[in-house]
Amino acid sequence: MSTHLIAKVPTPVLNTPDFANNFGAKNLPLDEKGLFRPLELIALPGTHFSLKKQISPYIAEVTTEEYPCSPLYIDLRFTTPCSSSSPRKKALPPPARILERLEKSLGLPYIWGGNWGQGIPELQTLYKASTTFQGVDCSGLLYEATDGFTPRNTSELLQFGEEVTSRENIRPLDLIIWPGHVVIAFDSATTIESLHPQGVIIQPLSKALPQNNISIRRFI
Repeated sequence: MSTHLIAKVPTPVLNTPDFANNFGAKNLPLDEKGLFRPLELIALPGTHFSLKKQISPYIAEVTTEEYPCSPLYIDLRFTTPCSSSSPRKKALPPPARILERLEKSLGLPYIWGGNWGQGIPELQTLYKASTTFQGVDCSGLLYEATDGFTPRNTSELLQFGEEVTSRENIRPLDLIIWPGHVVIAFDSATTIESLHPQGVIIQPLSKALPQNNISIRRFI
């Protein structure tokens, strides 16, 4: 088998090889906070993986430059072999397009590790899963809207773009970040975020600014 793979469709990436029991269960195995912790991210089509170890006919441990964490596991049926592990080419959409996508995400549920609001029907086909994972977490909301141009995790967003030193100088698409959460400035008075358990909502900008230890970052 090729040691290099490419995602042909949105591909769930878990931190466990036990896809069958996690996706095949009648109800998702949630933790005490109601979160599905095995999900790390949904790899976008075109994401390259390097095969580390094949666990079973369909499940493999992999690595990817787009998400430098471990361990990571995928179902090989979401991918196709390729000749190299070159990173996916990234292009930042225009700001107006990002804002349009963010607005269309309103009402999506919060899903830990989610970053594909359209859902993944293959999960129901392959595993008879009870959900298609049609939802996003806080950084996943931004990740999907930017075509995966921005970092996938909040911890990486803290170093992304340039720091905005004045809270009076926030403009649309600036990121307001504090440990474990990111809020996106939508316009001069409101923000958009994916919040557990509410999902994707718009709130007043004034609600985010008083948070302790916030960092404001600008990437456009």
